[in-house]
Formats: sequence, structure tokens, C-alpha cells
Amino acid sequence: MTLLTKSDLLSIRQCKRKLWLDYHQPLTENGRRDRRAVDGELVNAAARAQLGDVYWPSGGEDKIAAAQMAFVGLAANPDKPAVEMPLVFDGVYVRIDALLPSPKGYLVVETKASSFPLKKDKLTPGTPDAHHIDDIAIQTWALHGTGIAYGGSFLNLLDGQWRYPGAGDYSGLFRRYDVTDIVASVASSEVPRWVEEAKKTISAGMPDVKTGTQCEKPHPCPHKAFCATLEEPPNPNTVMVLPGNGGKALARKLLGMGFEDLTVVPPERISGSDTQLFLRIQEAHKTGKPVFDEVGAKAEMGTFPYPRSCFDFEAIDLAIPKWKGVRPYEQITFQWSCHVERSPGVFEHFEFLDLSGDDPSIACIESLLAVFERFDGPIFVYYLTYEESRLRELALRHPEYADRLEAVISRLVDLLPITKRYFYSADMLGSFSIKSVLPCVSSISYEDLDEVADGTAAQVAYMNAALDPRCSAARKSELRGKLLTYCKQDTLAMVLVAHFLEGKTAGTSISL
Repeated sequence: MTLLTKSDLLSIRQCKRKLWLDYHQPLTENGRRDRRAVDGELVNAAARAQLGDVYWPSGGEDKIAAAQMAFVGLAANPDKPAVEMPLVFDGVYVRIDALLPSPKGYLVVETKASSFPLKKDKLTPGTPDAHHIDDIAIQTWALHGTGIAYGGSFLNLLDGQWRYPGAGDYSGLFRRYDVTDIVASVASSEVPRWVEEAKKTISAGMPDVKTGTQCEKPHPCPHKAFCATLEEPPNPNTVMVLPGNGGKALARKLLGMGFEDLTVVPPERISGSDTQLFLRIQEAHKTGKPVFDEVGAKAEMGTFPYPRSCFDFEAIDLAIPKWKGVRPYEQITFQWSCHVERSPGVFEHFEFLDLSGDDPSIACIESLLAVFERFDGPIFVYYLTYEESRLRELALRHPEYADRLEAVISRLVDLLPITKRYFYSADMLGSFSIKSVLPCVSSISYEDLDEVADGTAAQVAYMNAALDPRCSAARKSELRGKLLTYCKQDTLAMVLVAHFLEGKTAGTSISL
């Protein structure tokens, strides 16, 4: 007998084709765990540890037999919380994170590696994520079906306002959110419909579904690349290349008028606060040639004196804080790179990386201050909000450095809006990320990097090298090299973009 699983029902909530492909064209595991999957495992382990003495049923390949044995074991341990409790009902297999005894019956508790939903007062529960409600509703439905006494449904979420006091005390890490009333109607009326829909989908032919937002939400679909091969290649000149909230709003308006291709939209139809940017993007897509206001770019870049610094942070946001005073998912900087152009074409490179596993914050602050208090002048970043936020967080946690860090913040200059004002290539497909801009202005590309080629990969590498005791010395050394190379390329990219905007070619002395 083939059993559906809770994951199957959640899959069909996201996309029918995803469920069908999971069964008929399953992907081969690549052996690498997703960053957030690791977070989920750690958070669930922390939640179980807080329950004390628990009943943990044994598993097995025969899921029906395992569920039957677990049912007997639950009855034999009525006063103990049960964790990873397997249930089978109406051809569906689920595992409940935790069943907690209560006078009314068992509480269904689902732990998520998400922070507590908050309103503006940062204390009152807000609206829970819909896919979290779907998840716990499936478990609640199965519990009802098996006849186990039911007392309510709760989401167990990380408290985003709690700070780790140290000494292994995680007693305040979680807050429970009562979703009993919200779950009730979903469990009774919606879940049975999902079960029937899933059964029909699996037994029929591959569903005809167009790729869209469901390919990314609530989770990125591993079949997205395959599904893209079943459709016509996307039009690179679609109006959806218009960037930002304003661009997307205009694109939807143009689609409503019947305009799908940006190159045929009458210029008078293009409006909004970024009209000039949108017109420049349209021109580049019409002509197939980059649009670059060299005079304007050179004039603005010429206002910045030397020395000039190009600076970039890498940070880790651990679901379960490791260091005293840190909140769940608070960004903690563990690495930075800085190219200092002392005078035109004369560079020095500085970098910092802490893989000790200790809180890297003080060492990070002192090392960057050693550079920025030695060299004055502008500090170029790309997307200023990120670096400014990290610096302010460091100042908040370590107020003894606040004034000196504020002086650094006052010197930050964002290259992103400067780039948007003067340059666009159709090859960027509407994106002004530095990874999209760089190949259009230089021969260097992030595709040349291997294991650590983006921010998420850098976080995974840090977690492996600094926090995993199983990481060998050789592997740690290898990851150190890859992290340094990646972060250095980020600031090299800024140098190259800045030089392009100023009409200069960067010298070989700054090459990796």
C-alpha cells in the first residue's frame, strides 16, 4: 500500500505538478543539505530538549506497523510528551513534532524554524503563515481520525525578541502560539479535499501547470528547472524586467493594457517615480546595446576624493543563538573584505575572517576600525542598507565602539543607486545586483567560483568550518580559502564597477 505523506499534501498545496514529479520523476539527492533544512533540524532538536523525559516511538520501513506500535506506546506512557509521533489515517502518514498531555487531551505542537509573528508592538501575535497552518491542520486531522483525545493545536516558534543569556540556558527560546480556532475549519473541511486531490493527481497524467510564483513560495521547488524546459523560453524583453516595486506595478499595468514586450510600449505609457530609469531600460532592450551616460557617471564619481575604500561584510544568522546577547536570526558578521585605493590605481587589500567558533564581533569591529581609522575618504558599498545595518547592530551590542562605528557609517557611499542612474545593459534582465552588473562591465564573473559563490553558500561554509566539530583541519583550511576568495571578489567587483563608471580600467594589481 502506497501511503501519502504530510509532505505530499503540502506539495499539492503549492503545485499539482510538484507532487506528480515527486512521485513519477523523483530527483537524485545531491548529498548537500539546504541551509534552512539544517536550521529546521537544529530548532527541532532544541525544542525536544526542552520537553525533558519524552516518549519517542521507534521508526521502521513499515510505516503502518510503526504507527500501530506508537499508538500502543502512547497509551502506555500517558504522562509523557510524545515526540516524532507517527500516525496513519485514510492512507496518509504523518509524524507529529510533539504531543503534550493536557486535561482536555493531547496538544498538537508543531515547531518551526521561524520567528514569532509580531505586530507593531513586537509582542502581540500577528497572523501565522498560511503554510504553517496547513501543516499543523494536517496533523490535527490525522489525530482526530485516529481517535486520540485532542486538546488543541499550537505553533512553537522562535521568540525573535529573546536574547541568549549564555551558559546553555535556552529556556526562553520558544513561544507557543495557540492556533486551535484557526486550524479547526481547515482540518475538518480542507484537509480531506487535499487528500482526494492528491490521490487523483498521482494516478493521472502530468498536470499542465505554468511556472510562476508557486515555483518559489512557500519554498523553492526543486523541479523548477525541469518545468522551464516544457515551456517556451521567456521573452528577455518582457515588461516584467522593470525593477523594483514601482517597476513591477507598472509592468502589471502594461500587461493589463495588452503590452507584454517592453520594446513595443509607447514611451508615453511609461511613467512613475523612476520614469527615466525605465526609459533607459527600454532603450537598451530595443537596441540590444548598453545605455551608459559616461559624462554624468564620470562627473559624479569625480566628486569622491582619495583614498577610496570598497567594503563588504559576510554575516551568519543562526536560528539558535550561540553567543551571549544574540537573538534568533540576528546577523553576526564573521568576515569582511576591503580594497583601499590609496591614489588612482594604487591599491591595498585588507580582510578579516574568524572561524574560531567564538563570537567574532569584537575582533571584527577592531579589525575594521584599524583600517578605516588609518584611511579616511569614502567607503563604497553595494546596497548600503546591508552594511549600515550590520554596523549599527555591532554598535548596539557593543556600545563602547558606537561613536567610532558611527563615524564609519557616515562615510558609506552606495554604488548601487549611482549605477542605476547611469548604466543599464539588457543582459542584466532588470537586475542591478552586483553579480548581474559585473559581467557587463568586466571579464570577471562569479561563475568562476565553485563551492562558495553566493552569500548563502558562504553561510553554509562558515557553519561547517566554524561550528561543526566534525570538520577536519584540512577541510577547514579549504573552506577558509574559498570564503576569502569569495568575499575578496565582492570588493574587487565594486572596484571594477567604480572604475567603469569613471571611465577607467582597473590595474592588474587588484586581481585575485
